Amino acid sequence: MGGTQINTTRFISKLDECFNKNDMKGAKECIEFWEKEATEAGDERSLLTVLNEAVGYYRRTQKRGKATAAMQKSLELVEKLDLTRTLSGATVYINSATTLSFFGQEEEGLKLYEKAEEAYKQANKTQSFEYAALLNNKAGTLNAMKRYDEAEKDWLEAIEILKEIGRHAGEIAISLVMLAHLTFDRDDTAYEKTEALLDEAWDYINSDDQEKDGNYAYVLRKCAPSFDYFQRPDEAQAMREVAKEIYEGNK
Repeated sequence: MGGTQINTTRFISKLDECFNKNDMKGAKECIEFWEKEATEAGDERSLLTVLNEAVGYYRRTQKRGKATAAMQKSLELVEKLDLTRTLSGATVYINSATTLSFFGQEEEGLKLYEKAEEAYKQANKTQSFEYAALLNNKAGTLNAMKRYDEAEKDWLEAIEILKEIGRHAGEIAISLVMLAHLTFDRDDTAYEKTEALLDEAWDYINSDDQEKDGNYAYVLRKCAPSFDYFQRPDEAQAMREVAKEIYEGNK
């Protein structure tokens, strides 16, 4: 077969439904089904979309082998389809870099973040949500490498971009929580600054400038362990309970 295009909008919509319900089994089945469809149709662009989502899914479920295999296939397709200097290619680079860093390959990850950054600068898209996401993820890698000042610069820039865009209070909260970790890792006597960043993150978590959807539940789950770590168990518990309510309400 060949020349047939699959409906990637439908794929993304189905996958989002699974994530909104925290149905990870359903998400896996959705990815496997659409990967097979795109492969059989010979639709390489759609296959790239599916594989890119697969990379994120396997990272989230901590399946290193499957994440790496999907990542290698997607990077090969970026080359084959001549997307290396495009924003589509940059999206794949960011996802792959985040995955490499997640599994402890920070140096390799950083190279891909830099490639993606170049594409965004060339396209003049450095004030977008996607570019802020790139900076957030790259900062996480730099922080893991103990390059604290560079990480701090990227997180602060990401926060400014997200504030300018609006409607991204949850993502700002995550950046502030990560800055709190950085501040404390860099200087374990910096209690006041660390606490101030956590207070600000808590304000953003409770902001009205945030839809209370599956993405919000994901933000809460991501932030809760940090609030536990910094001895704020009541706030951490509140976040877990709200996330659970959202996921259950979406079922």
